Amino acid sequence: MNDIPWILIAIFVALLLGLVVFVAVRRRKQPRRVDYRNYFAMGVVWLATGVVLSLLPWFLHGEVSLSIGSFFFVMGLAYTLTGLANRDKWGKQTELPPATTRKLIIVAVLVGALLVVGLELFALYG
Repeated sequence: MNDIPWILIAIFVALLLGLVVFVAVRRRKQPRRVDYRNYFAMGVVWLATGVVLSLLPWFLHGEVSLSIGSFFFVMGLAYTLTGLANRDKWGKQTELPPATTRKLIIVAVLVGALLVVGLELFALYG
């Protein structure tokens, strides 16, 4: 074995990065505005994730259990309700240039294709 376990190095690096981010955020002069539209969007995504993760044990094993899905569902509900309660404070939506939109679509398709290939390889060799 090595003298210094890798997990300790990883924990140290994570703490160091967290400290750098904390200092960078604290140096900011103006406080950032809260974008409640993003709260709403995150809440909707977490609601759907919570439902899927809650129903997954039932579909796979026929049993109902309190899984991590309940946590995601409650967090999604909280974020969605916070976003809806502050709907009047939503920032105005900005349009992306067509070139940026095209690049985002290409990246999304490539990531999706890699995910499908990875799942297929896992199914074949896993």
